[in-house]
Amino acid sequence: MDKPKVHIIAFDVPYPPNYGGIADVFYKLKSLHEAGAEIIYHCFYYKGHNPPTKELEKYCSKLYYYERKQSIFKLLFSKLPYVVATRNDSILLLNILSDPAPVLMDGIQCTYWLLHNDVQDQKILYRANNIEHEYYEGLAHVEKNIFRKWYLKMEAKKLRNYEWQIRHADITLCVARQDIPHFEQYGKTIHLPPFFDDTHTLDFSQPQPEEKFVLFQANLSVTENENAATHIIEQISPLTEHKIIIAGRGPSASLKSLAGSSANVELIDTPDQETMSSLIRDAQIHLLLTFQQTGIKLKLLHALQSGRHIIINKYMDDDGIFAEMCDVVNESNKIADRIDELMNLEFTKEMKADRDQKFNAIYSNKIKAEKILKFLKS
Repeated sequence: MDKPKVHIIAFDVPYPPNYGGIADVFYKLKSLHEAGAEIIYHCFYYKGHNPPTKELEKYCSKLYYYERKQSIFKLLFSKLPYVVATRNDSILLLNILSDPAPVLMDGIQCTYWLLHNDVQDQKILYRANNIEHEYYEGLAHVEKNIFRKWYLKMEAKKLRNYEWQIRHADITLCVARQDIPHFEQYGKTIHLPPFFDDTHTLDFSQPQPEEKFVLFQANLSVTENENAATHIIEQISPLTEHKIIIAGRGPSASLKSLAGSSANVELIDTPDQETMSSLIRDAQIHLLLTFQQTGIKLKLLHALQSGRHIIINKYMDDDGIFAEMCDVVNESNKIADRIDELMNLEFTKEMKADRDQKFNAIYSNKIKAEKILKFLKS
């Protein structure tokens, strides 16, 4: 039986999968390969991000790289979103048309050739990572740099005007279940949660440290995450005596100073992977907050795999999916109360098994890859 064949267009080089958005891209590629797909991979690269690598060759029958064509002219004068206009390589079009296999456009950034008549003759799958204009509007709202705020607002407007083009896709693969009603206006839409590194688990044979702690972990150089960390330090830590560790890459000087002024908060600046894995494993409670409800946070999926008790707020949830696996608490005083309760509640193997059953039914990489293959074969 012939392998199902698919073109995949990636907006960035997904190896190493060193940030949230690119992890879905890499583990989707890996999972589809393991499920038996023949993959023709098209990948953009650009300065400051992962360079082209031969590592991806093991998952693909063919691998093509294209340089992202960034320019101030496209930023200022293109009617298309900048993230789309700068990924318009004509060689990519020729390579897609040379083989009539279905095309998976892995994010709105990869859809420049969606409107080409010949491409529309091929089956097209669109990966919706977010409602992108809402995501950019949220980033603009918290951005402090004037130029970047202007760019984000302009890009949000262009993305809002551009989004209707995805009606040309045969199916939309939606990361968040809560976004399905929005994308259904353009055509067939299914829930396909993010792919991620699913090799981790909670090792009950490893003893916890004597001093139990709460963990908030995130890329602290991102404004949204710095705001959440600031909220935890200012609004939650004074209400509990338990230790709170905030760990992540690139915290600002002001966040370091704020953490240093709190008696029960420790900030760990840019921990290496081994340290972060230990923190995730050892934490009695994972406290994961956001104030921008977009996509799915991979750090939550990792906590569900490898962590013990988990507290989230409503913006971390996805249409109630995580409410069955986590404590959903919104008010600061109630979060502090729940921390005090869970700190003394043992997280048992039975609790983990029950959570794993619910989690794997939705988030198994194998199940998600099989959904894509089923559509490719239809």
